[in-house]
Amino acid sequence: MSRNSLAVLALSLATGLGLAAPARADNALHGRFELTGIGATSKAGSADAFLGARSRAGLHGDFRLTWEPHWGRWDFSLHYVLRGASGRDVALSRSKAALLPAPPPATLFDLSETLTDSGNRRLTQRIDRLSLGYSTPHFVFRIGRQALTWGAGQVFHPMDLVDPFAPNAVDTEYKPGVDMIYTQILFDDGSDLQAVAAPRRAVAGGPVSGNASTFALHYHRSIGAFGLSLLAARDRGDWTAGLGLSGPLGGATWNAEIVPTREAAGATRVSGLLNISGATTLAGRNATYYAEYFHNGFGVPGSGAALDSLPSDLTARLTRGQIFTVSRNYLAAGGAWDWTPLLTLSPSLIVNLDDRSFYVSAESKWSLSDNSMLLIGLQAPVGPHGTEFGGLPVSGTTAPYSAEPTTAFLQFRRYF
Repeated sequence: MSRNSLAVLALSLATGLGLAAPARADNALHGRFELTGIGATSKAGSADAFLGARSRAGLHGDFRLTWEPHWGRWDFSLHYVLRGASGRDVALSRSKAALLPAPPPATLFDLSETLTDSGNRRLTQRIDRLSLGYSTPHFVFRIGRQALTWGAGQVFHPMDLVDPFAPNAVDTEYKPGVDMIYTQILFDDGSDLQAVAAPRRAVAGGPVSGNASTFALHYHRSIGAFGLSLLAARDRGDWTAGLGLSGPLGGATWNAEIVPTREAAGATRVSGLLNISGATTLAGRNATYYAEYFHNGFGVPGSGAALDSLPSDLTARLTRGQIFTVSRNYLAAGGAWDWTPLLTLSPSLIVNLDDRSFYVSAESKWSLSDNSMLLIGLQAPVGPHGTEFGGLPVSGTTAPYSAEPTTAFLQFRRYF
């Protein structure tokens, strides 16, 4: 799309349709502003150091304008996102992108635009939601760009086929929108059946391809105190099934998922997770906790595998953001502790059980007012070279190694 056309589209839709909308508070324009300062340091021998950015700092801004009016049984959603970044990490990400294969289109239409991308600065804009829906007490239909989440994973999401969050994601308030057709049937017994069709192109500008698209059914119901979820999908040329079970355990809740995938090439990979979560008091203060085991059926056994030697099915999922880890077995744990009613501390840990490397993070969230907050966080991968979080070799057995940097951030969020 031409420069500034996305902003014009967003504002014209919000203004033009707003003239016909009833005067209700929930039909007003809302949004969120984020400003994040980041400092990062990578290990010697890392790919970042090889590209001349071992230590770096950056400033990131994110402005989201949302409009979600309702007219009786009809609803509309429009989210416009403007993002800017400044710092050495901008040039680093550009250098990395030039060395990696381009990911396939994540969604059908390209409603994003790069306004500037040179040196240490980048400014982009995107229509992240653009959908029209119709609903009754027993039926929901929605078409357009929207977000979808399936599964009960705390950190890992094998049943979430459409743009799952990465395990180390800091901002999980909004999933990226994807162009799809969504239908939900709600039954009198409380169960529901969801159907999704997310068409995609195999390459940018190419025709719509069934082998690049996702078609899925998801059924959920309660059986006494237990929950049952079933998944059947044709996802990017592979057949995927899923079984999810949940139930109470004392004062906590457990979830189990098993997700087998029959690949077009004939192999079957089975992923799964088991987690427990709950709420308690710690030193007289409210706290929540979770622990989760995850098995990555596409992962490689052992440790030290070079990135250019990974299996093609794993590489494809890493490239398109469906999987974020390369080994097979992981344990994650974490929680949140309300130090005061306005200050929450959230530590977490991810352990690669195959090579014993781990990823630790800690975050504090301070509520400044009813509509603003301050976040301070630290994320650090720990392990020797040759492990996943310590750094896997890009090729062969020596440097450069690919690993996440140790990162500290300070983020301000304001809602309106």
